[in-house]
Amino acid sequence: MTAPELYWLDAGHWDVFVAIYLFLGGLSGGAFLVASLAEVIGSRSGYEGYEYVTKWGFLTSFLTIAAGSITLLLHLSGPFLRAFTFPVQFTNWSSWMAIGTWVIVIFSFLVMFRAIWATFGTEATDDPSGLPRHVVARTGFEGYIDRAADTTRPTGLAAVAVQVIGIVLAVLLIVYTALLLSDVGWNVPLWNPNILPLLFLASGFSAGIAAVLMLSQLASDIDSHLVHRFSILDDAIIIVEIVVLAALLYTLSTGGPADTETYASLTEGYGLLLWVGVLGLGLVVPLVISGAQQVVEFLREENVLMTKRICTTKFGLVIAGSFMLRFVIIYAAIHQPVYVG
Repeated sequence: MTAPELYWLDAGHWDVFVAIYLFLGGLSGGAFLVASLAEVIGSRSGYEGYEYVTKWGFLTSFLTIAAGSITLLLHLSGPFLRAFTFPVQFTNWSSWMAIGTWVIVIFSFLVMFRAIWATFGTEATDDPSGLPRHVVARTGFEGYIDRAADTTRPTGLAAVAVQVIGIVLAVLLIVYTALLLSDVGWNVPLWNPNILPLLFLASGFSAGIAAVLMLSQLASDIDSHLVHRFSILDDAIIIVEIVVLAALLYTLSTGGPADTETYASLTEGYGLLLWVGVLGLGLVVPLVISGAQQVVEFLREENVLMTKRICTTKFGLVIAGSFMLRFVIIYAAIHQPVYVG
């Protein structure tokens, strides 16, 4: 009886565009969730500032899904224009590739309208930043877009339906990439089908909060107390993300030969990026900054640590950590051990 062996698969067609796309898709879905949450809370609380978070959330979500879609098309083989026809060419509707593609298409149109409704028309927020209305005003189409926004804006139950559908699509957008990767989880232990979707969901939502709050604070100068509230929510999600990441690492370290070899490759070959980049700078340091802000909030009437510079640093680290996580998840699995024996 021969002893079991590990064979290492050659790298497939992977490049940095894949990691960028996974990051932008998660960020877009997370930004949409933040915008929807701010919309619901703002309509019930009457506290000023939520409308700016809602507007910048939808704008961020639209811009990132647009950039992510272009990144995905650039990654696809064949002529660039022909790549636009790939959604209608799928026949396997049980595949997450097909499902995810249509999630992207439908979500892109929905978030485009949500961004327009939040920015244009009689009910749009009068944002002191003036963006993107000032940009559109230079084209001369501002009046047309205002009328289109007022004509198409849903009300009543239709508005609620659009809101709910958008939230469902946003969650699917974040997790479908993990489900797509985990379709081959039987062969790639790192792409665990039970853990990876939860990890991507937590990371995407956290990055969405960071991006939207950073833009809202810089562009619209929202109240620091409102930033603090969302920052605490982000902290809770970061803690969840750390727990899920720990569960993934534990599963790999206590699994079979392929799992343990994957764990060694992940923690040694990509150890610096994982421990210092993802865990240290992307997760732990933002929690430390937030903890210091909490202490100052408790001890002093004016929180001197809630400045734009410090908050931008924290949120920027969270966003960078989210990208590094996806980079590690993709590149640490390119050369994958297969257990034979």
